[in-house]
Amino acid sequence: MRPGPVIVAVLSLVLAVMGVSWLAQSLTQSITVSTAEPAEKIEDAPDFPRPSETGPHPKVNFETTEYDFGTRPRFSKGSHKFVVTNTGEATLKLKAGETTCQCTVGELGQNSVDPGESTTIELSWEIKQPGPGFQHSAQIHTNDPANPTQTLIVKGFIGVDIATWPADRWSLGSLKVDGTSTFDGYVFSHISEDLEVTRVESSLPGLSFKIVPLAEDQLKMLAVRLIADRAEPPDPHGNDAPPKVPDIKAAVQIQVTTDNQIPVGQFSIPVTIHTTLKSVPTVTVAVTGVRPGPYQFFPLSGTSYQHGSMLIDAGPFKPTEEHTAGLLVICRGFDDELKLTEAVVDPSWLKVSLEPAPGEGDVRRYRLLLKFPAGLPLMSRTQLNPATLKLRTNHPDAEALNLKVAFVVEE
Repeated sequence: MRPGPVIVAVLSLVLAVMGVSWLAQSLTQSITVSTAEPAEKIEDAPDFPRPSETGPHPKVNFETTEYDFGTRPRFSKGSHKFVVTNTGEATLKLKAGETTCQCTVGELGQNSVDPGESTTIELSWEIKQPGPGFQHSAQIHTNDPANPTQTLIVKGFIGVDIATWPADRWSLGSLKVDGTSTFDGYVFSHISEDLEVTRVESSLPGLSFKIVPLAEDQLKMLAVRLIADRAEPPDPHGNDAPPKVPDIKAAVQIQVTTDNQIPVGQFSIPVTIHTTLKSVPTVTVAVTGVRPGPYQFFPLSGTSYQHGSMLIDAGPFKPTEEHTAGLLVICRGFDDELKLTEAVVDPSWLKVSLEPAPGEGDVRRYRLLLKFPAGLPLMSRTQLNPATLKLRTNHPDAEALNLKVAFVVEE
């Protein structure tokens, strides 16, 4: 065999081995590179100002980083401009960061502030929660290495234009037998110092009102009472702090007085309070109470009676039968015979009568009888939708007597 072909074959084999070795090394290097952690891209990083590594540096200086806007009503809007000055040696860069809900950076005066220059940052807010406190913040990022992040805060109290205390309902409780009683309610404002009450209206006879403005020292006493009324139970770990509430700017005391024109029974009547405030010219509160009058009531057999709500429960009965329920009435302070002079009953098929009842002693006894006719349809009249009795008597101290009746007609 000639040496030429052999040499060529050997060289080809060597070259093939070297090629495989080079290819293997290349593949190994590619895999190593591909499994390395990817480098952070500039566009993936937060776009916040970065301090210079060598200097010179700016210096951020806020006149204040917190603003208290006092007491404002719910749903009001506002804004505040914070002033920032660059007291350093390089240009100050600013960038708005995170803000809490209901608070936005409305104006970043300029993103660059030269040494010795100033700009403003405006925060705007809208009060949506009921209160009593309000606080929100916004972060401002800078290239000042000593202060890379500044937090700006707006805070205050959330008050009301007008409110009543007690809220919504003024309860006189159980009146005296002759119907007389007094109660002090209050109307106040966290916002306006010009609150005045011009008149108080009610459709219930026997209610009268006296309007008494409060002096400054009385406002403080009312504030203490409001704090006590809203205070939570003490912390067993001893971490109690005085509750924070808005200051009262103005308040009026309304003295409620009743007399013997109040009907005997339970009452709840809306009372309209007229004020000088244009934003809230009127406010309504319910005045409630019970006048027992010169009567005592005891349920007859098959009947029950709820004194607090003046409710007669006649119980269940069948539609095919007549049914009778009623009360034993003890009458005091009246020598003549007690009589019904008028009875307005709803429903009208319910019949009411008053008759003398036997008994000993110097008090007069009567039976107030309720008669349900046979043939009624199935129905249920509960405390939520009772029958009503509006009765009038010849008793001079208790001419009106209002009662409610619950019953069930069932098979």
